[in-house]
Amino acid sequence: MTETRPSHLADSKLPIPAQYFDLYGRFWDVASLLIFSLSAVAVLITNANVLSWREWTVAGLSIAQGLLYFFCITRSRWPISRRNLALYFVSGVCMWGLSCWLNPFTWWLGFTYFGQMFGLLPLQAVVPGTAIVTFLIALITSDWNLSQIPLGAVIGFTFQWLGGMMIFLFISGIIRTSGERAKLIAKLEAAQKELELAHQRDTELATLQERERLARDLHDSLGHALVAMSVQLEAIQRLYKVDPERASTQVDELKTLTRASMDDLRRSLAGLRAPGLGERHLSEALQTLSVDVGQRAHLEIMCHVSEDANQLSPAHAETIWRVAQEALANIERHAAARTVQLQLYIESNATLLSIQDDGRGLPPDAEKQPGHYGLRGMRERVEGLGGTLTLTSNGNGSRVDVSLPIL
Repeated sequence: MTETRPSHLADSKLPIPAQYFDLYGRFWDVASLLIFSLSAVAVLITNANVLSWREWTVAGLSIAQGLLYFFCITRSRWPISRRNLALYFVSGVCMWGLSCWLNPFTWWLGFTYFGQMFGLLPLQAVVPGTAIVTFLIALITSDWNLSQIPLGAVIGFTFQWLGGMMIFLFISGIIRTSGERAKLIAKLEAAQKELELAHQRDTELATLQERERLARDLHDSLGHALVAMSVQLEAIQRLYKVDPERASTQVDELKTLTRASMDDLRRSLAGLRAPGLGERHLSEALQTLSVDVGQRAHLEIMCHVSEDANQLSPAHAETIWRVAQEALANIERHAAARTVQLQLYIESNATLLSIQDDGRGLPPDAEKQPGHYGLRGMRERVEGLGGTLTLTSNGNGSRVDVSLPIL
């Protein structure tokens, strides 16, 4: 008779539904209580013709063992406390030994305790506990005389105990391995959820930065232009009465400013409509961008992208993509270049992007000059991820270097 609601199974936190585990335990609870009850009934029925105080005492001890199991094991919350386990097994085995001393008929109840120890006790208690029960069974069956135990019985009980221990250790090993595997799977699932949340945060951060860049661009370009246009319109309104010719000149300047503002607005809207990476690989997107800009602006663009570029985090990949977009757009509009080199390398602790052209170069303090908000946006994107952006320019062209740390 084996009691299999093992404490080591509960401690391993296997992915077993709680209701199934509870029903499994209840089954063995009912089976154990029935065994103790049937033992009491069997003693009385077997000795019905010669009932004495011994038989009534043995039957009472069997009932007492069932009640002890009910209060110490069945009614206890899982996992069962060591105090309840010690009380049950020490008291139960003592009552079983006493009943066998009064009437050896109930010696077979020892196998019930043998199985329950495998199911309820930890490994360090199973070995001595089952050894004691096995020894008591051998002693009881030999009429409490060690010298009368046959050699065959000794060998049989020894092999029985060793076989039980081997099965117990085998099952414990499977349970322990399954528990470790379940914990590993749980950790992997938690890590996957963290990666998904990080991806979502990176996407939200990129969206927020893009909104801030667009707001800054519109403020620096269109906002300033509208202020200047308002001032000029007021001046024209006053000049028409006293100096129509000068007012006409102001109108021409206002037209030029309006066209420039429209160009700035188109560039901002084009940047807003420019798609992000989405589901595309970074290497593919950069190659396609280089081909499109090269064909449109009649540039020879040599693009070299490391094979590991597609392993970058979404935030890093989006930043590299946007910087490359802005840098090639500036070269197309202002550099008057013939060749461009775009290189992206992935090192152990950093991502390195280099874009170099052979055009006229950047003006001094280009980032501080009005209209160069794209350069400032590039720097803010890079520095937002803890990276650095370096702009160099000479008579042979300009160069943009980006370094993003890989954590």
